[in-house]
Amino acid sequence: MALEAATLLKFLKMEPLGFWKLLCIFFALLNLKQLPLVWHYIPWNSKSRPTALSTGPSALFRPLILTSRAAPLECDYNLHKSNSTYFADFDIGRMHLLMSLCRLGIVQTGLDLWEADGKKGSKRLWIMMGGVSMNFRREIKPLQKFEMWNRILSWDRKWIYVVTYFVEKDRVRPRGWLLQPWRRHDNRQTQQVSEGTEESMINDGGQKKEKRTGPHPAIFATGIAKYVAKRGRLTIPPERILQNSGLLPSKPRDRKTPPVSETPAMPTEGDTLPTGAALQDITSINAESLINETLNDPTAAKTAGDKQGWDWERVEEERQKGMRIAEAWNMTEKLSEEFDGDEGMALGQYYDFP
Repeated sequence: MALEAATLLKFLKMEPLGFWKLLCIFFALLNLKQLPLVWHYIPWNSKSRPTALSTGPSALFRPLILTSRAAPLECDYNLHKSNSTYFADFDIGRMHLLMSLCRLGIVQTGLDLWEADGKKGSKRLWIMMGGVSMNFRREIKPLQKFEMWNRILSWDRKWIYVVTYFVEKDRVRPRGWLLQPWRRHDNRQTQQVSEGTEESMINDGGQKKEKRTGPHPAIFATGIAKYVAKRGRLTIPPERILQNSGLLPSKPRDRKTPPVSETPAMPTEGDTLPTGAALQDITSINAESLINETLNDPTAAKTAGDKQGWDWERVEEERQKGMRIAEAWNMTEKLSEEFDGDEGMALGQYYDFP
């Protein structure tokens, strides 16, 4: 140890810039994910993840968890992770989720369309984002570790909706791992309860534990995004990709898969919930509670043993529940109609960096 210290001091003494070099290296390591091109490598690494093809429909609504840390360069003058940086992490989480669930289905659907088109054009499908939104609840401190719980919320004839929860690390643990069965199951019964608890429930050990009536206390932020699959000008219904990914059970004979089209047809009854009475049930108080049911509902932590229980009716029920949130969020698209920039005065025009 003394020899190593002497060697380090000798290096610093011989090289005037040695200390600053070490400091720069240390700073770069603390901000590794913020370095140029690193962000592009992280999503690419998701292609090496195992796929959920063998797990079947039981994996469809399960979360994929990524662990990260708030790098110093991500923090603002309030000494917490800047709101704008959540979206970059959100991108990475969604990419890992879609690659784990739908990678083979995306490839197969592209090949099917290519063959149906007389082997003309491209075999590749492009997955493009159509919108993203984030709600913030708590701050993430510099260098604090956090987890991103990413899962499919729902889908309709055009969009697939993905939700991501930024969660305090190790505050919530799943009871099993569908894609990593060798990992140790965590059978602990967490007791973190939010304020305003009024109900109770029976856990697996036969003991009573409190049931939350509000959002999970471990959540830092919750985000939702929607994606569309395209082949040129063609729009590919998410249901086709999910079927080719082995994530959907056998459907009733009277239920047809939506066709590929340049302009998706209007949803028919059964594809989505009606926007009238359904949206009236969603308020500013219960909306976040509805979207956070992945963490609140103990049945969402079941392992591969429930694979046979995911029939079409159960999948459709879960999809319809997610569409209640997705349709409410889609109402924000009407904000574009409110823009009337050329019809009135403006305060002024400046540059962001003088």
